[in-house]
Amino acid sequence: MKNTKKLISVLLVAMLLISTLVATGTTTASAATGTLTSYYSTNPGGKVGVQKTISVDGSLSDWDSSMLIAQGTANDDPRVYRENSMHELPVDLYALYAAYDDSNLYLMWEMTNVGDVVCPEQGYVTSQGILWQTQEFPFFIAIDTGKTSDAIGNQGQLQTGGTLWDSGITFSNSFNRIISINTKAQNGPFVYGGNSSGLNAVEIYDRSTSGIKMKYGLGILSDKVYGIDKGYGSNNGRVVGDMCSESSAWVDFNTKGHSSSTMDFFYEMSIPYSELGITKNDVTSNGIGAMVISTFGLSGMDCLPYDLCMNDNADQPDTKSQEINTFEKSDQDNVTVPFARIGAQGDTPIPTTPTTPTQPTDPTEPEGDTLTVNAKSNYFNTSSVSDLEVGDTVTVKYDLNSNFGVASAQWNLSYDSSKLRLKTDSSSICPVGGGTVNTSGNPVYGNFTDENLVDFNGGGTFVQAEFEVLAKGSTDVNLTVEELNVAFYDTSGNFNCASPVENGQVVNIKGKTGFSNASLTPTSTTVKGSDIADTIKVTADSNFFDSASATFDKDTKQVTVTYQFKSNFKMVNTQWSLRYDKSKLSLDAAYMPKVAGANITKYDDLGAVTGNFTNLSSMIDFSSLSDFAVFVFDVKGTGETTVNLNVSVLGLGYLKDGEVQDGYLVDNGTVKNLKGETGFTNLSYSKKTIVAASGSFLRGDVNQDGKVSVEDATTLQRYLAEYITLSPEQMLAADANNDGKVNIRDVSAIQRAVAKYITLPA
Repeated sequence: MKNTKKLISVLLVAMLLISTLVATGTTTASAATGTLTSYYSTNPGGKVGVQKTISVDGSLSDWDSSMLIAQGTANDDPRVYRENSMHELPVDLYALYAAYDDSNLYLMWEMTNVGDVVCPEQGYVTSQGILWQTQEFPFFIAIDTGKTSDAIGNQGQLQTGGTLWDSGITFSNSFNRIISINTKAQNGPFVYGGNSSGLNAVEIYDRSTSGIKMKYGLGILSDKVYGIDKGYGSNNGRVVGDMCSESSAWVDFNTKGHSSSTMDFFYEMSIPYSELGITKNDVTSNGIGAMVISTFGLSGMDCLPYDLCMNDNADQPDTKSQEINTFEKSDQDNVTVPFARIGAQGDTPIPTTPTTPTQPTDPTEPEGDTLTVNAKSNYFNTSSVSDLEVGDTVTVKYDLNSNFGVASAQWNLSYDSSKLRLKTDSSSICPVGGGTVNTSGNPVYGNFTDENLVDFNGGGTFVQAEFEVLAKGSTDVNLTVEELNVAFYDTSGNFNCASPVENGQVVNIKGKTGFSNASLTPTSTTVKGSDIADTIKVTADSNFFDSASATFDKDTKQVTVTYQFKSNFKMVNTQWSLRYDKSKLSLDAAYMPKVAGANITKYDDLGAVTGNFTNLSSMIDFSSLSDFAVFVFDVKGTGETTVNLNVSVLGLGYLKDGEVQDGYLVDNGTVKNLKGETGFTNLSYSKKTIVAASGSFLRGDVNQDGKVSVEDATTLQRYLAEYITLSPEQMLAADANNDGKVNIRDVSAIQRAVAKYITLPA
């Protein structure tokens, strides 16, 4: 029997430890061997966090650069030093921030995944990295309060021997608490203490008594993502310790096409002083220090401030698991670098009410009782809207009408963050051109390019942004078009290009050959409300399936996206993930109608859903064009939006002498030439994507006879036992309890409804 590849899965063990050490002034991070470059720093500019209350809500709106206490770099995960080892999600810590108020310590750390630049061929790294937070990875936070009465000694080892959770991490400095919680912010927190002989393996507080809060979100605060621009392995020039050389290939990955808004993410946490045995005065008078350590496997992989013990065995094979892996996943790490300070630099107090930078305002400007927003630009006209109340929404829209296709564009959008909060997701800001948009900072940066030319003939939205009003007065939103290039292909297929905007300057292109009839009309519109458009255009994309689009009026309640597949070979297994703009769409249901045993998981807070299936004994027949996956969305907004299905694995197979022979049409997100493999030379397949308004249905009416009866419960039981398949309409009705899943609970709900014990949801 041919050896069947398992679906991609990773078990990440991520541990974040925070500890402290008395240090004065600004330090340059260093380690046991070598000195790190200036791209790494601890308490840069003497920053020690600020006094501010943070809402732990999965938003970056309360954080700013004045709170930065430790800076790392991207692409320094130890796995980049091993050939063929970047097949798992990175655990790259990038920056650590801190704040505090009368009752709580607040921490926020950024993590990057620049796989979209350094290893785009690794489908799992680039497509699944955005779902890192949905995994079950534990974090540990260690805090040194500076109090000797309950200081943890013995290098932080357990009193009974070994290290906490077999992490292999020890410290040269004592600390007082370790807090553990997983990446979903659901398991824990658990707080551990100890004494001079080491950590106590039994937690002081468990989840039921801890007041610690943690949330996560996509995007990061940093507007630049610095790291070494090389792929993985020594063949690409990666050498252990290359982060100690200023001459390494350091770049800002955002200039290389990296998308922080979709690939990077952050965590924020509040820790009550009461659980640490300290008060605010301890923070402001003496200060505490912090270190963050992320792990993978059984060892540390990255930390802030950075210590080269996380890199010393990076190029060595992992003798404790798979040799393809780096030994950093299993080695012992003793952390020796100074930790970042919070609140005070050792014995030097900081002001109890530090100020945070705000954007300057015109002192002569009348505040008034409402807000006026002016949409300005170096290329588009100016428009304004007034009488906006705090809490209102306002949409600024820049439209372009061009009789030539747009080959490329680059722009930035700036606004006063003290008066406006950006609400629009990065995928919706540039709806026609698409491209790369970075909303992690202010300004928002964007660019797009398309050799097939983007069509703005008849008008289209170049940039649009929806804001929440935070304050009164008057403010500007400014779109700076840095580059705008229009083009056409002549009858000989030659590419002819002109630049209506070049280096930020507007240029008359009518004098250029072939562009004498150029007609470009840039306009702006600013209105009070959540959106300008009265329709929604939904585009369904995929790395494997065909693209399809459809436009619906504003009264459309639901839209269904269906990906269809046909093959003369049966399906053995699959794994996929789907992303959507949660500001425009809300996922109501996701199904694989022909696969009763599919494992489908929704991540509403991330605008994502994942699915997988494998069954050698019961391969799925797609001999006729059938629904591969169906997604039903509630429509939340108008405008334009994209749904993207990334197929990581699609395995096909057939029986030979009673054994399954399998091959992979899609592997690690890449479509393969399966016809070139033995046994699949006669492969034929087709695919189709459909975007349509969802029809009405009666919940619980599985057999579609117009009523809910015991026959519907029987039909659903037969489906769950894999005797029959259900159509998309039947799958919608089968979700009787409306929890987004179809399982035995729905059978019970139908039976209880027939017995008149309950009423099914509408």
